[in-house]
Amino acid sequence: MFSWHEKDWNSLAARLQQLPHALLIQGPPGTGIEAFAFTLAEALMCERRTRQGWACGACQACNWFAQGNHPDFRLVQPESLDSTEAGEGAEGAEGGEAAAPAAKKEKKKSDQIRVEQVRALQDFLAIGTHRAGNRVVLVRPAEAMNVTTQNALLKSLEEPPPATVFILVTSHPARLLPTVRSRCQRIVLGQPDTQQALDWLLTQDPQQPLSRDDWGQLLAQGGGAPVAALEARQHEAARNGFVRLLRDGRPEVLAAADATQGLPPALLVAWLQRWVYDLLRARLGTPVRYHLAEAPLLAQLAARCDPIALTRLLRSLGDSLRLAEHPLNARLFAEDLFIRYREVFVVVASSVKRRGG
Repeated sequence: MFSWHEKDWNSLAARLQQLPHALLIQGPPGTGIEAFAFTLAEALMCERRTRQGWACGACQACNWFAQGNHPDFRLVQPESLDSTEAGEGAEGAEGGEAAAPAAKKEKKKSDQIRVEQVRALQDFLAIGTHRAGNRVVLVRPAEAMNVTTQNALLKSLEEPPPATVFILVTSHPARLLPTVRSRCQRIVLGQPDTQQALDWLLTQDPQQPLSRDDWGQLLAQGGGAPVAALEARQHEAARNGFVRLLRDGRPEVLAAADATQGLPPALLVAWLQRWVYDLLRARLGTPVRYHLAEAPLLAQLAARCDPIALTRLLRSLGDSLRLAEHPLNARLFAEDLFIRYREVFVVVASSVKRRGG
C-alpha cells in the first residue's frame, strides 16, 4: 500500500471488525487502489492483526495468502491479468495497473471477467470457512464485468454468507450497475498532491534515476497519478514516437498505423485522448494538462482546429476506449484513429476554402 493512502487505511482499520459485507474501493487510475484492496484482503485473512490493523505477515493465514493459495480467498479478475499469486497481484498494482501482454500468442486471454467466473463462486460460498475466520472475494477491476456478469454477482451481494466480505475495485464506478453500487459501501481514495507524488517517484528505480523535472513531465502525462507516471516511463519511447506522428496535425494514415503496430489499442486511444484534450485546452486559451513540454506546439496546432470538432472527437474516443479492449482488427482500429484525428484539421481547411470562394 502507498503512503498517500495511510489516512484512509487508518480510518478503515479502526472498524475492521464491523465492516459491511461488500465494499467498493474506487479512486483515480494509476494511484494504487488495487494495492490498497490487497492490503485490506490480507488484513481480513490474518489471524494475528497488529493494533494498527495490518496483517502480521507471519501467521499461517498470511503465509497462505502470500503464496496465493489461501482456501478462504478468491481473486476474480480477467484472464489477461497475472493471477499466479495474490501477493504478486498486490505488487503488480504498485508497479503499474496494466498487465503485460501475454507471452503466448496461440489464444488471446480475455480482458473481461466472464460470467462463469462469478457463477463458480457459488460452490466456494456454499461451504464454511476453513479457518473459522473471514472469507474474502476480491473483484478487480469491477468494470470488467458486463451486465450479465454483474447481475450474476448481484445475487451473492444481496444474500451473502456469514463472515464474507466482497471487495470490488474500480476507477470507473459509473460503469457498474446502480444495483451493484447500492449493495456496496464506498471507500473513495484520492491521489497524492504533486509534492508527495514527486517525492515518492524520486525513490523509484535508483539504478537509473531521473531528475525531479523529468519526473514532473511524466507525472503530468499520468494525469498526476504517480503509479501511472511510473508506467509512463516504461512507454516513454513509444509515446514520444506517437507524439511525433501527431506533430503536423495531418499524419499519413497508413504510415502512422504501421509505426504503431504492436502497441496495445487501448494505449493508443489513451494517448490520443490526452493529446486531443490538451489541444482543446490550448484552443480555449487554458494551460495544457498532460503535455507540458509540447505546450508551444499544441498552441500552434490548436489554432488550426475547430473546437467543436475537437470536442466531438474527444467524446467519441471514450467509446473507442471501450472497443479497444477487444478490437476486431487492431490495424484497422489504428487507421480509424488517425483518420478521425486528421478530420479535425480538415474541417478548418474546408471552411476557410468556402469563405474564400
